[in-house]
Amino acid sequence: MNWLEIAKKYQEEFVRISQELLQIPTVLKRFDKDNLEEPFGPEIRKALDMVLSLAAKDGFTVKNFDNYAGHIEYGEGEEILGILGHLDVVPAGDGGWIDPPFSATIRDGKIYARGAMDDKGPTVAAYIALKMIKDQGIKLNKKVRIILGCDEESGMRGIIHYLSKEKMPDLGFAPDAEFPLIYAEKGIYEYNFVGKQKDKLIKSMVAGERYNVVPDKCTVVLKKDLKKEFNALQ
Repeated sequence: MNWLEIAKKYQEEFVRISQELLQIPTVLKRFDKDNLEEPFGPEIRKALDMVLSLAAKDGFTVKNFDNYAGHIEYGEGEEILGILGHLDVVPAGDGGWIDPPFSATIRDGKIYARGAMDDKGPTVAAYIALKMIKDQGIKLNKKVRIILGCDEESGMRGIIHYLSKEKMPDLGFAPDAEFPLIYAEKGIYEYNFVGKQKDKLIKSMVAGERYNVVPDKCTVVLKKDLKKEFNALQ
């Protein structure tokens, strides 16, 4: 089979699904563990419903885990290959976007949106790849599950809940980075500096919204009576 030629036939579908998903602003605004209808809010629930409904229509086996997570399954057998994607995104920030962050604008052959690479685009790519296999009538002797997390960016509560209901996949990967492959991630170290401010020049300094987001700006407030000293540093 010429998989590249087959993939080209799915390109329009891939772009359409990606744009539709990217236009849902799935930023976590609240978490309510007792609200199993939408524990991470209505937008994230909407995105999960969209992907699971699409997969069910395409003939896949789908399952929703209390709207914390879901999975799309194809294949048979005892062993499970897990493809771990997520539908939530980090905040879009206050500015710097040429186009609105959830417009999913196409320019120069690229889709611009928050979540285009992390992780909606790669998740849709994995889905299209699995659909290609299914549509060719290829039978798999292992179950392939695309696991859809809903809280990867804010605490992993989605996948923790999922694994309380389903067994851990026997092997897997996360299409959550640049193509073609990143072998490993060093991890993220979160820490807080706490103490009394003794600087004679800086009154306050604020940057960033989340630990896992590169700040788009930093705001520094200076003490008014030290303007001359600040100018002297320039």
